Amino acid sequence: MVNKDIAKSLITSFQVLLAVIYFSAGMSKLVPDFPNIIGPVWLIDELSKYQLALFGYFIAVSQLLVGLLLFFNKFRLVASLMLLPMHLSITIIPISLGWQGTPYVNGVLLLMILAILYSEKARLMALVGQAAGEKSQSNKYVYAVTFVTCWTFALLLKFVFGK
Repeated sequence: MVNKDIAKSLITSFQVLLAVIYFSAGMSKLVPDFPNIIGPVWLIDELSKYQLALFGYFIAVSQLLVGLLLFFNKFRLVASLMLLPMHLSITIIPISLGWQGTPYVNGVLLLMILAILYSEKARLMALVGQAAGEKSQSNKYVYAVTFVTCWTFALLLKFVFGK
């Protein structure tokens, strides 16, 4: 019983820490002098040099939204699922640039995200499991026809009309 309580407390701590980190990261990019834990606060300015300011705003709003959702237990699974690819993408940058300490910090944060997702495994399995209505033969047929049609059009566009 004590171990379950400790595990729940740890997951809640991870959730709140990630919420604060990502909420403040997003806000600090949008509101000058907003306190933050991780940066870079100058991302939008830097990206605007390459006409990518809108992408910088998208990143900031995404971080803010994920952080905000993580403050609420009800949205913990959705926020963690949104955060996983975002955090992996963020982790690639310091690794690519050869930074020394940041990849380790990002690795710890990644372990926190994975721990949250693992704690939500029952709800996650319910999301990815097949619903009773999806097992019908007609849905499989529609899926197969749509799959083949999309790939046929893609190949036609590439090799017939793309010349």
